[in-house]
Amino acid sequence: MSFPMPPALTAAIESLATGRRQGEMAQRSASISASYRQGRNSQAAIASPDDVVAYLSARMPATFAAVSASLRAASELMPTFAPSSLLDLCAGPGTASFSALSIWPEISSVTIVDTNPHFLIAAQKLGEACGFTGMRQAKFLQSPLEAACGELERADLVMMSYALVELDPAKIAELARRIWSRSSGLLLFVEPGTPEGHRRILICRDALIREGARLVAPCPHTAPCPMSPPAWCHFTQRLPRSRRHRLAKGAEVNFEDEPYIYLAFARSGVAHRPSGRIVSRVRLAKAGVRFTVCGECGGLAHENVSRRDRDAYAKMRRAGWGDALLSASSVE
Repeated sequence: MSFPMPPALTAAIESLATGRRQGEMAQRSASISASYRQGRNSQAAIASPDDVVAYLSARMPATFAAVSASLRAASELMPTFAPSSLLDLCAGPGTASFSALSIWPEISSVTIVDTNPHFLIAAQKLGEACGFTGMRQAKFLQSPLEAACGELERADLVMMSYALVELDPAKIAELARRIWSRSSGLLLFVEPGTPEGHRRILICRDALIREGARLVAPCPHTAPCPMSPPAWCHFTQRLPRSRRHRLAKGAEVNFEDEPYIYLAFARSGVAHRPSGRIVSRVRLAKAGVRFTVCGECGGLAHENVSRRDRDAYAKMRRAGWGDALLSASSVE
């Protein structure tokens, strides 16, 4: 499934980028990427309105797609979940909020928190243009995460995306517990699909399992992660690139594969228990289909579905990396 940004949001970004030189935007985009790879935070990487426009053009589409795929995976296991309030922490330009509103447009209360004033200004401008009532009426709070956690009201849906990589690893577990206390429904973390992103996601996972939070996705179990280095758990979301997106990234192909990892916890409302999740590419061969599954017992299994098993083959040849394998059992 593809998750392109809503046309109104794309048009708003195009409007902000109008009049700016594509070559300069590409240079700024490359500089921003280098800053993040060097471990600098968004305060340092995004230091001007021009930096924000470069970020919106080059990075926002992939982040939007990854968050959307993560929310969709969680919502498939919680079909009755219908949030009316949203808290977006370390929100940047509000990418995760736009993603959530694309899935649940009825969300009426939105609070966006970030330390970077340039990101917050951009989020407000995009919100006014995007057509979502919740974004037009959103509250914008400029604050460090630790200071905000104790003051914010609880929300049905709480999200933090591409932000754990900027935190002190020694503080992640406690911050995860504090963030969980702000969620009355679903909590979602999304991170880059790198070994470091996975390591930080695991810190949150362990802390919140100990806290008694209900793990929704992607893991079908609460046992220790069976992925041992140099392997790490992650998924890939393919997204189309517009002409401006290609120019901003200095790319030639018209698509991008965004690696990501996510973690979803819920208070209640989990209707389905996956018997496993596909954690590799699904490879088609003459003899059948091959893929790896993380199972409900906490282990990895390399599966082969033969063409001779017509029903199973027909089903699994359409499956994709990251898909949940649903059992008939109910959680609640």
